[in-house]
Amino acid sequence: MKTKVTIQDIADALNLSRITVSKVLNNSPNVSAETRALVLKKAQEMNYKYASAASRPNTQAPSQQIKSFAFLMHLTPDAFHIGSGIITQLEQEIRFKGYSLTLHSITDQDIDSLSLPPNLNKNQTAAIVCLELFHPEYSRLVCSLGIPVLFIDACIDFHSLDLNCPLLLMENRSSTCQMLSALCRKYSLVSMGFVGDCRHCISFRERYESFLLTAAEYGVETGPYNLIDDDAFYSREGWITEQLRKMEHMPQLFFCANDVLAMALIQSLAELDIQVPGDVMVCGFDGIPSMNHLMNSLTTVHIPCGKLGTCAAQFLFRKIENPDTLAGTIYLGTEVDFRETAPCFSEVAAQPETPDT
Repeated sequence: MKTKVTIQDIADALNLSRITVSKVLNNSPNVSAETRALVLKKAQEMNYKYASAASRPNTQAPSQQIKSFAFLMHLTPDAFHIGSGIITQLEQEIRFKGYSLTLHSITDQDIDSLSLPPNLNKNQTAAIVCLELFHPEYSRLVCSLGIPVLFIDACIDFHSLDLNCPLLLMENRSSTCQMLSALCRKYSLVSMGFVGDCRHCISFRERYESFLLTAAEYGVETGPYNLIDDDAFYSREGWITEQLRKMEHMPQLFFCANDVLAMALIQSLAELDIQVPGDVMVCGFDGIPSMNHLMNSLTTVHIPCGKLGTCAAQFLFRKIENPDTLAGTIYLGTEVDFRETAPCFSEVAAQPETPDT
């Protein structure tokens, strides 16, 4: 009859890996607060015997335990979202300082009721990173907790909210103008269309404004070719195809607010037997590495996801050490990548990476 409870027994009971359980039982800081609490509770319930008193996990008061950085996001990022790269690099950076990273998905119900996620332990949270949290009042709620907060992208009226929190953005304006200006010159464009909800967030708004600025500079018509509507419509099956059918003529080029929209647009164009780039060119924005497996031919602007994670960590470290650190907006440089969907290879050498500001 088995009497000794093993690490594997606890792992099996919680459907966790043996490595994760071992980390908790050996006081490793690289485990979320939620997982740590779950493992310790199960170990106590199963009467797990520690090798020695010294090996028993930390049971000090919460204020004395290792704190975490909380990563808040409205939607859980998948492999095709910039959040995946940011999370990976952020966790690596804070680990060296002894912090763990906890992930919290904000639901529509949380936003409507202005409720924090139930697994967010304020006493155990040293700092908060908000990714694409675009609701003004929920942003106010997070900033009222008395914990250092940093936003990566934000709602379009963020600056009028007076939250006194830093905002981290990718450089949108110069790179959009560089890409579209090069294409206007090479092809003498007379028509372009924008695809995306320009009210969705600051980044989309800046890309749209730069699209309009470039169009005005080169005398390019845009009005009849824009697909600008509420963000919810774009995920509806067949919606983009239906909007394209309503156009009397296709523009020479579509600029999409991000690569996911560009991929959806290209699929809809294919359904209508419209060839890219033969009939219409398409370019996007983000340059997520995992997108290359599906669409390595898309002309786009690369966002430095890893640098966003590093910069977020470094700024919050300073804020923790010096709470009076001034808030501001930080832009990280991006890089244009011309490829087959909107080729402009003669311009590649003339398009330097936009600098960080």
